[in-house]
Amino acid sequence: MVNKNHDLGTAHSGFNEWYWQRLSAVVLAVLLPGTFILLWTVYLGDLNQFELLDWIDSFVSRLLHTLLIVALIVHAYIGLKVMIEDYVHTGLRIVLIAGILVMMSLFGIWWLALIWAWGG
Repeated sequence: MVNKNHDLGTAHSGFNEWYWQRLSAVVLAVLLPGTFILLWTVYLGDLNQFELLDWIDSFVSRLLHTLLIVALIVHAYIGLKVMIEDYVHTGLRIVLIAGILVMMSLFGIWWLALIWAWGG
């Protein structure tokens, strides 16, 4: 018998958060190793600064950066939101979630402005 008196809050089942958290984790698991490999090749000297800038200035790189930052923001926001909903009292919860959403949105806009305006 299911107890219908449990307060599930606004999430109800939590499936939506779970789905987006896992989807963003898969995108991060695919894209982050490539980023670290690129940084490693620059560190080793296999790729010079001009070659790196040419690669970053390509359309494919811009698309991958966009996907990476969106996945990173979604993943971090959902994780922090769920933790705040679990451990912070209702009054402060709204302020913290709104603050995190604003800060992450501004960071994402700044990052995308840098990436898409790179070529001038």
